[in-house]
Amino acid sequence: MNKIEILELLKQWNDLIDVGEQKSRIKATKNRNGILGRIKRTTGQPVIFDFYTYNDQKKIQDKLCRKLPNLTSLIRSQPEIMDGHPWIRGDFIELYYEHYRVVVEKLRRLATDM
Repeated sequence: MNKIEILELLKQWNDLIDVGEQKSRIKATKNRNGILGRIKRTTGQPVIFDFYTYNDQKKIQDKLCRKLPNLTSLIRSQPEIMDGHPWIRGDFIELYYEHYRVVVEKLRRLATDM
């Protein structure tokens, strides 16, 4: 395991989270009632607004899982926001991406301590 490679992947993931959130907000504004409208599906997998950054995120997660197999469940964790509550799109997007920011920060602290 190379600590520098892990930290670089985490930086890429963090940058991607910022881009994904921005793109998701832009795409969400194109829906009826824009960013203040409610998401339609409230259970199951989280609603994805930007599949390009989502797919790039999955690639980074795959690499991290290979380097940190004991932390796969944390790396692959998903936010628990599909709880039946009809979230406003803006809040939903914020909660979705904040989950991954917390995961990246936790992984960064763990990698730094290795």
